[in-house]
Parts: sequence; C-alpha cells; structure tokens
Amino acid sequence: MVNLGSSLRGFWRRLQLHINVCHMTSDSGGTPTKHGFDPLYSDIKTLQMGELARGEDRWDVLLETVRDQEIEAVRGRMHFVSGGNTHLWSSWIFLEWSSKEIEARFNEFSPQELWTLLDSLPK
Repeated sequence: MVNLGSSLRGFWRRLQLHINVCHMTSDSGGTPTKHGFDPLYSDIKTLQMGELARGEDRWDVLLETVRDQEIEAVRGRMHFVSGGNTHLWSSWIFLEWSSKEIEARFNEFSPQELWTLLDSLPK
C-alpha cells in the first residue's frame, strides 16, 4: 500500500484531465435517451490504491473500474472512505480500453491533486 501523504503542494496547475465524448442512444423515433451508467452499490468492485493522510484526517483511496458494454470500453472513478463512516466518490472521470490503462492514469495524480478532488466532492 502506498502512503499518499500531504507534503506535496502546487500540482493543481499540472492537472490535465482528458475529455472523452460518447454517442447518445436514441429511441425508435430518433429522440435522444438519457443513459445512466451507475452499477448497483452491491456490484461495485474497487482496488485499494493507497491512503491520503493530513493531520488526523485519513482517507482510503479506492479505484473502481467497470466495463461499459455499450461502448466497449472501461470506465473508472475514485472512491474515498474515511473511518468506514464516510464514503465519497467522483463521477466517471476515466474512460479507457482497459483497467490497466485506468490504473496508469490514476497513478499520474499527485497527492495534492487527490486532496483537491476530495475537497471538491459534496459532503
């Protein structure tokens, strides 16, 4: 397990998020339909990526990946769990061909960037 600590700072400007656009599905009349991509909580499977620590504040960082059959790709998002009582998660911010590519993209985040993401999530 990697300790992601909080001693690094000033990396926010280096954050480069990639935007991926997917086609919308439509009904038989050609009207676009809203397609949500959220598995049931019981179906969520995550990989432990490390821990964020800042003073007494500690969060387990987990990475969820799910295959999206409709577009034949893998989606990913981050989960942050503190003391087993608080669970926050990001939107689907990764879209790649494989889980390994998502893990590689996750590893590009600095601890400060993870703290910034965590701080931006609604509590």
